[in-house]
Amino acid sequence: MLSLPYRLCAIDLDDTLLGPDHLISQRNARAIAATIAKGVTVMLASGRMHEATLAYARQLDLDSPIISYNGAMVKHARTGEVWLHERIPGDLATVVMDYCAEHGLQLNFYLNDHLYTAAYTPWIQLYHERTNSPVELLPDFTITLRGAWPTKLIIIDTPETTDELLPYFQDLFGDSLYITKSNVEYLEFIPATADKGKALELVARRLGLPAADTIAFGDSWNDVPMLQWAGLGVAVGNAKPEALAAADRVIGLSAEDGVGIALKEIFGLTL
Repeated sequence: MLSLPYRLCAIDLDDTLLGPDHLISQRNARAIAATIAKGVTVMLASGRMHEATLAYARQLDLDSPIISYNGAMVKHARTGEVWLHERIPGDLATVVMDYCAEHGLQLNFYLNDHLYTAAYTPWIQLYHERTNSPVELLPDFTITLRGAWPTKLIIIDTPETTDELLPYFQDLFGDSLYITKSNVEYLEFIPATADKGKALELVARRLGLPAADTIAFGDSWNDVPMLQWAGLGVAVGNAKPEALAAADRVIGLSAEDGVGIALKEIFGLTL
């Protein structure tokens, strides 16, 4: 059997695999195809909703599970089989929803792989332009969705506001929720049992692989658990300081195809 340094490769999307144009470059796509041809399972691991990640998996013709919602969901790109789906308890989601309504904050509410919000604000426009996620407007947001168990919640605001709210909500919820940032404007609420590291561990276990056989690429705070769990955690050069500190190796910038160049070197690809 061909000896490979790693058998499972998990790659974050935004600011890792994707360039500033939110697209997969030809060089990165070729490198991923060549890595798969070597016998490696390549998968995407994103904070985005599954539906918004699936288009990239299809572009790359991936036959693997997708880690989405920062690890709250693992769903196979081709078969649609759900390997994992964690949800936020309805009473906790209601606390966040009421806080946002009281303070006029943009809240994204992800339920059954649908994104709901109360109004089309400049913040949801920014998010939609970045991710192309389908958005459904519910003006009676706090009434219609009260008590529902979402997969994830996001507050979108200025970096200063989300930085201020992060410790507030962490103190408020303690160990009941996992609260992190994936982008300077995004404050994300995920089930306490979920993160990208736990999701990668689940996938590796189902494939019969130890952590030592896995490699993960990321750039942001929400990637830290995955970078720490993988046998080789790789941060792109534009990564946040926390991701750089968690990584075993730092590569080139996402805007300069850092992932593709690293894959070529690690797996000895001929492109």
